[in-house]
Amino acid sequence: MSVKLKGIDVSKWQGVIDWAKVAGDGVKFAMIRLGYGSKDGTACGVDGYYQKNVEGALKNGIAVGCYFYSYALTVEAVKKEAAFVIQQLAKYKGRILYPIAFDIEDKTQAGLGRSTLTAMVTAFCSALEAAGYYASFYCNADWARNRLDMNALARFDFWLAQWASAPTYTGHAYNMWQSSSKGSVAGISGNVDMDTAFVDYEAVIKKNRLNGYTGESTGAGAGNGGNMSERQNFVNTAASFIGCKEADGSHRQIIDIYNAHKPLARGYAVKYTDAWCATFVSAMSIKCGLTDIIPTECGCGQMIQLFQKLGEWQESDAYTPQPGDVIFYDWDDSGAGDNTGWPDHVGIVESVNGSTMKVIEGNMSDAVGRRTLQVNGRYIRGYGLPKFKGGAASSGNTGSKPSQNTGDASKPAAALAFKVGDVVQFTGSTHYTNAAAASGPSCKPGKAKVTAICKGAKHPYHLIAVKGAGSTVYGWVDADELKAIGSGSISVGDVVQFAGGPHYTSANATGYKTSPKAGPAKVTAICKGAKHPYHIIHTNSQSSVYGWVDADKVSK
Repeated sequence: MSVKLKGIDVSKWQGVIDWAKVAGDGVKFAMIRLGYGSKDGTACGVDGYYQKNVEGALKNGIAVGCYFYSYALTVEAVKKEAAFVIQQLAKYKGRILYPIAFDIEDKTQAGLGRSTLTAMVTAFCSALEAAGYYASFYCNADWARNRLDMNALARFDFWLAQWASAPTYTGHAYNMWQSSSKGSVAGISGNVDMDTAFVDYEAVIKKNRLNGYTGESTGAGAGNGGNMSERQNFVNTAASFIGCKEADGSHRQIIDIYNAHKPLARGYAVKYTDAWCATFVSAMSIKCGLTDIIPTECGCGQMIQLFQKLGEWQESDAYTPQPGDVIFYDWDDSGAGDNTGWPDHVGIVESVNGSTMKVIEGNMSDAVGRRTLQVNGRYIRGYGLPKFKGGAASSGNTGSKPSQNTGDASKPAAALAFKVGDVVQFTGSTHYTNAAAASGPSCKPGKAKVTAICKGAKHPYHLIAVKGAGSTVYGWVDADELKAIGSGSISVGDVVQFAGGPHYTSANATGYKTSPKAGPAKVTAICKGAKHPYHIIHTNSQSSVYGWVDADKVSK
């Protein structure tokens, strides 16, 4: 696990927190208790410090996630708890950029049985996902081993509680670990729970536009409570890293962010001892979910080539930049004419005032710092002009000198395009036993069904081959090996072609009485994630289908 981010989880029991001091102690994220449930889900409450803690953390540049302590005793009660959580989250849409976790651990729930408890976790996480949030669940290692069916929960993110110097739990992959209940952090009186995140959740959530993030919402470090442009958020995020340096190792978090993003440019993982100015710009792009317009690279020359391919390159040194533009330097510039030399350094334009600009740079004297220089001054090689939403940069002259050392360009990782229950065309030849496996056995391509998703993983989709459709896949696969079948997704009201076969009385029924013939039918309801997700009704006498059917039985 290359990313290791320091975090805490807090509630009203920590009392008043000095979040500025917490941030100064190196805490990068906080899981904040939103509230608590009740036996039947009708008497949920908000934690007394929920709003104060969320606002305080965000104001001081600490990323925020939330957890909800459940007291529910039935699946129906959990659904009410989930609805309450979604209602309370609405105020912070686009600002909470860590998971929303279901905390299931209460002693009143311990005897409900594995099946019921697993269904409760599934109900909560499914409801949050349906509302557009990144869902997670929290429990200790004992519950994970003995009270929950972790295989059935494989598609959900897991926050493990195991108070030890190192976790020994080896079941369901976990992306967050609560290591202690007796931590000490500046700004908090008494003990506090300590956590480690092994995924840059903020980057994943931004990239996939979850939790209400649209690309124009305030980031963790924005304390004004309003919206800001992608451009300003990019600049603010870069500014939040000023002071990180090699001398105390704090620059390593920047390199960790870069290396955790896949695919790596040219397959190279940056070392802590490498020059890291381009890595810094790339890491800020990853943090802000902007890799589609700000390419990731660890080399300045290669980054220019990627900006050129995107049509976002400004060759003229005399260009007057805007905040958020990416400036490249050539220290061999003579100052005469337009510089076309090989670049040595790169930074992010923070502000422009008349003929003077300020630039935020990584690896500036081995630290993140600011430089002041003149517009059209010496050493300027050119500019990358990201096409930000709500404030695109001037396109400029994209003509440039012939490319040098044209290595493989990295491509931004695609957002997860499919959901559980989708039938897809699998084009790969390898499947894996878990979502992070380094190697796996071969299999045949063909039509398959998505049965689980592990967000942010190396192999994020679990597939099972559709019988008789040519494939032998049964395991975890890469995202770029899945293709949509047909002309697009299916919605209520669509007229589809039913392939023939069983229809069911409910979306998760196990038995059926008849198997109608193939024919056209209308989609009248959809139950996402169900065993038989589509309810269809025949539109002519060719078929008599009237019920719930499997996803692979319908097509546009």
